[in-house]
Amino acid sequence: MEADRRLLRGARERLDGWTYTARDRAYRELFAGDDAAVTSEERQLLDEVDAELAGDGDDGLWGTDEYAVVMGHPKNHPISVVCTRHPEIPASWSRGGESLTEPEREQFNDLLWDYCERVRRYVQDEVNEFVGVAGVPEE
Repeated sequence: MEADRRLLRGARERLDGWTYTARDRAYRELFAGDDAAVTSEERQLLDEVDAELAGDGDDGLWGTDEYAVVMGHPKNHPISVVCTRHPEIPASWSRGGESLTEPEREQFNDLLWDYCERVRRYVQDEVNEFVGVAGVPEE
């Protein structure tokens, strides 16, 4: 039991660094470069939405995703990563006369969800390596 707590504590101490690196990788894959899932205009629009949401006292989009490490799920992974907060464009958000259509908002929210799930998987890869390095056998 003490070994599990030490392992979990060690993973939690490293979580911020792993998350930072994973966010960078997922962002590059989905929002930058030639193979991006969005056009440069759509990425600019997301940046504008982020700035306006943050300016309205909300949290914005970028960097508002949150992750945690937990024990025991699934059984073969003694430590798992979960996304505890996904950013999203609220249905009530509007840019005045140039508001997003509902299909556009849903498409962007799906992409933001995918971004968070990629980050979670990349952090899970780091946790798996950490667990292996720490000598904890998978069941």
